[in-house]
Amino acid sequence: MSRHARAIYHRGLNPFDVVRDGQDALNSLLVGVEAKGALAESHRVYRVCQDLTEFYEKSRSSGMVNEDFFYDLKEEVACELRLMEAEEAEAERVSSRIEELYRRLHPDDHLRTIPGVGEHTAPVFLAAIGDPHCFRSQAAFANWTGVVPGAKQSSETEGKGLRMTKAGPVMMKRALYQAGDISRQYDPQLAYLYYREMVHHGKTHLQAVGAVMSHLGARILTVLRENWPYQLRDIRGKPISKEEVRKLIKSEYKVPEEIRRQRRRRNPRRPNTKGRAGNSRISKKARAPQSEGDSSLPKMSVYVVGIEKSS
Repeated sequence: MSRHARAIYHRGLNPFDVVRDGQDALNSLLVGVEAKGALAESHRVYRVCQDLTEFYEKSRSSGMVNEDFFYDLKEEVACELRLMEAEEAEAERVSSRIEELYRRLHPDDHLRTIPGVGEHTAPVFLAAIGDPHCFRSQAAFANWTGVVPGAKQSSETEGKGLRMTKAGPVMMKRALYQAGDISRQYDPQLAYLYYREMVHHGKTHLQAVGAVMSHLGARILTVLRENWPYQLRDIRGKPISKEEVRKLIKSEYKVPEEIRRQRRRRNPRRPNTKGRAGNSRISKKARAPQSEGDSSLPKMSVYVVGIEKSS
């Protein structure tokens, strides 16, 4: 809720009072909040209050609505505001404690050097992963997160490229999705991966972000293992500045809007799970997507300062 809205709710919701006090009084109230756009907001609110007084005038004259209604409403809203502000204060206290523990366990804060990993997602990754050395490989880590495609196989057939498994910590997956959807806009390698999946492989936005999530997970694990900051590079491994990244992604890896519309209209068919040819039970093991190999994508590496790890 904006500061302007809070000020108006604390003052009261009686439009007749607002109109009686005049535009200048409302201006003074909102300007004192010290938030941007106070005068424009004041003008809009005052116009709405004028419209409401005209609307309620007939009801008030007929006795259907009186000003006591607005005073009772003010008390109810004030109670809700107190509860909301108490909850916000508690959330702020918990966030401060989380940040304190995060800084104690990860003082160098290298996780947040990865594009897309920010104030809220970095503590989630650190808490969920724990000791990064307990995973024997990137594929084992991907299987643990559940950010791998399901696999169906029998003695004669094997199906690949299916939906992401439901395995893995839900909070970890949610944080990977949030961070991945941002990182594809600032990391040229992940931007290219997302672009390729949507434009050349016919994937939807969610499917393309799923591929980004897997590669982002590899970066997070490597940064935690090596305890070094992440370094931006293009798809050929050449270091690149943030300014160059923005220009490169905008010029080379921006998905056309027409492609996005086509992917949104597409209605993918559900995989056949009734035992017909080419389908079978889901296998217990699912290989990480980066272990499959893809000749259309240059071999990517996770770059931290002074260290290179293949992903």
